[in-house]
Amino acid sequence: MNEFIKILLSLSVSGALLFVLILGFKPLYKNKFSKRWQYYIWIVAALRFLLPFTPDTTVVGSLFEKFDTAAITNEIPASHVPVPVDMGNGKAEPVQTKDNHVAIFNKYACLFFIWSALALVLFVRKITLYQDFIQYIKAGNTEVSDIKILNLLSDCEEKLNIRTRVELSCNSLIASPMLIGFFRPRIILPIGELKDRELSYIFAHELIHCKQRDMFYKWLIQIVVCVHWFNPFVYLLEKEINKSCELSCDEKVISALGDSAKREYGDTLISFLKSNNLCKSSFASVTLTEGAEQLKERLGAIMKFKKKSKIVVAVTAVFSVMVCVCFLVTGAYTSINDNNEMIWKDSEIWNHVLTEDGVHYIFCDDAGEDDKPRASVSAGNHMFVLVRKDSYTSIGPFERSETLMEDVTKQCEFMKSLTPEEKELVIKTAAEIWESS
Repeated sequence: MNEFIKILLSLSVSGALLFVLILGFKPLYKNKFSKRWQYYIWIVAALRFLLPFTPDTTVVGSLFEKFDTAAITNEIPASHVPVPVDMGNGKAEPVQTKDNHVAIFNKYACLFFIWSALALVLFVRKITLYQDFIQYIKAGNTEVSDIKILNLLSDCEEKLNIRTRVELSCNSLIASPMLIGFFRPRIILPIGELKDRELSYIFAHELIHCKQRDMFYKWLIQIVVCVHWFNPFVYLLEKEINKSCELSCDEKVISALGDSAKREYGDTLISFLKSNNLCKSSFASVTLTEGAEQLKERLGAIMKFKKKSKIVVAVTAVFSVMVCVCFLVTGAYTSINDNNEMIWKDSEIWNHVLTEDGVHYIFCDDAGEDDKPRASVSAGNHMFVLVRKDSYTSIGPFERSETLMEDVTKQCEFMKSLTPEEKELVIKTAAEIWESS
């Protein structure tokens, strides 16, 4: 459980770092790179928040590994090393100290409960709002039966090479055209008289949303928000993606339009900017207009639109590669590769750990599995065997899992055949086993 929390936090940190990096360069590429690129580059940051896959050495992974190692080496001696106490007969007896790992485990369990409860509540709330919104919209829907309008929609679908059947409705409850639905997309028009030119712009805009699968993209971000609800950067990421979504769609629509047609398209956006659009939902639908502030930016982008030169395309490709490299370099925390092998990268003498029948073989000093003791090792609940190139040392067995850390630390303390580094290695391995049990 504690490993899950560490991985979650490392993903949150690495995702935030990548988001800040991309956002920091925005003043440089905002008016240079295509809006479509600026829309999809955010998916790299979104995936960094979700995917724990990472190379062996990463920035965030190394930081969390150092923190993890420091926590174990600092906390174990204070709570597990026996304290000699004079018993009155001239002999010092080791006294068991309180097991601090129980408190550590309880802390992680509490954090996991708080995180999972709030993440689940937030996700359920979003699903509920989405369903309520869809039901609200469906209640006011009326199918469009005008052959002229349906033919215009069909022509737009053919021009954009959209094979998915898109349904068309009108609704008196909305003030701006919108697209809803995942697998059965539907364009919804507000009640009112619309010219053919305006309808063609509306259909092109909403069909591009459909072609880009923007609803799936937006819900991917909702998952990121639910998982990392404690991270303020995910809400900024959501805002940037919503803004970039509309700019990307506008760019696609106007890419084949002349100057006069661009103005007409801008006028269409302005005509649907209504303050009484109460049913608007940023994650349940994609609308033609979102607000006055964003509309101002969209209109400016429309009038400044120019096709990108080959140099700009090349620079965009280079920057994309850089972002992908940063995706890998920031990385995430991982401490366990599989059930039988545990990693302690900071130990100079460490090779690997192999568990067989309750016996944990700790290989060090370039020792391999061929150096395992040929004689049978008496197995208990937990038995540790430190394997060297020319010798081995057995520690245990330890029958009680609940006092494993204390028992291992106590026995290692009085074993003169172990170096301080080897003792630390055995204690770290026991700590990993204790925490995963």
